[in-house]
Amino acid sequence: MKKLRILHITESNGFSGGVNQSYQLAKGLSAMGHINYFAAPENGILYQMVKKENFNVFNFKPNGSLDIKTIKNLKKLFEEYKFDVVHTHHSRAHHYSFIAKKISDYKPVIIASRRVIHPIPKNIFAEIRYKSKDIDAYIAVCEYVKKILTDYGIDEKKVFVIYSGVDTKRFRPQDVDFEFKKSLRLNNNDFVISHIGNFSDEKGQIYTVKAAKILADKGYRFKLLFAGMRTDSEDIKKLFKDNQLSLDYGVFLGLRMDVENILNITDISVNSSIRGEALSGSIRESLASGVPVVASDIGGNSEIVKDGYNGFLFKPSKYEDLAQKIEILIKNYNLRKEFSQNAIKTIEDKFTIDRMVDDTLNLYYKYIKKV
Repeated sequence: MKKLRILHITESNGFSGGVNQSYQLAKGLSAMGHINYFAAPENGILYQMVKKENFNVFNFKPNGSLDIKTIKNLKKLFEEYKFDVVHTHHSRAHHYSFIAKKISDYKPVIIASRRVIHPIPKNIFAEIRYKSKDIDAYIAVCEYVKKILTDYGIDEKKVFVIYSGVDTKRFRPQDVDFEFKKSLRLNNNDFVISHIGNFSDEKGQIYTVKAAKILADKGYRFKLLFAGMRTDSEDIKKLFKDNQLSLDYGVFLGLRMDVENILNITDISVNSSIRGEALSGSIRESLASGVPVVASDIGGNSEIVKDGYNGFLFKPSKYEDLAQKIEILIKNYNLRKEFSQNAIKTIEDKFTIDRMVDDTLNLYYKYIKKV
């Protein structure tokens, strides 16, 4: 089949699930012989990552919602490179690609991914953009997001669920690396509960801390490990102090690029998000590593965490419920092992990078044939 020229666009500066998925997608497509380009902020993490992989990358850092220079630059890129597909990975990329296509002499297929559960704006400009024929198709990362899009009025025939994937060569069950555990100043027998995600109100680290306080007061001993942007800040340590939980329980790592090593030493993975997330990357990576998950029941989490099968779900912000579910797993080694085996099977069945790449490529071809 025809080898494609694909432009991936994102305005994201930091590292996130969406950034990682766009990167993994491009690597997978590249391995098949397709030519991938990126447009991203030149001071951002993704820009540096893709440059190291020798992808062509352009600066994309729009100022506000109507940056004429950015629109002209995108239009020029469309006309010069004649991309078969422009794949937008975040909302502002979607916005600017729509405008650039409107005024461009060359009309690429635009595929827009939606990875969050935030409500879609209902102003007239957003409605025009989301419902326009110039956006050829939408990728929803879970059924929950698909419903948000179709409830907004987008034609169901244009919305496709493609689950975000996990690199199962990187995230897989392995024997515990005690040397790595020691490097984090942990003892071999320390029970590790990890909360992986950038520090924010949305990610709900406060509820993990409150649940940990309940467990500590019951006499349980464990290490509560945080990894992600700003998880080494004074703000997260203040949550411990405000909830009268000793800092001795905490391990504050900040942004790490070795999450697979962290999951290798993790006994239970916690996701306490209260909004925003559609299908958590940390949940996918935890399950692929054979780590049982306790996750808040928001967005598409229930599509990957099967309550009582590979982990537990709890009501968002209900930290007493979270503490109870963690306690069940702390006390029951055999249940953790059962959940671990089921977790690996869950990922192998539906959530691999290879499947995500294949499904996305098939969607590209479907719409290129219509042009």
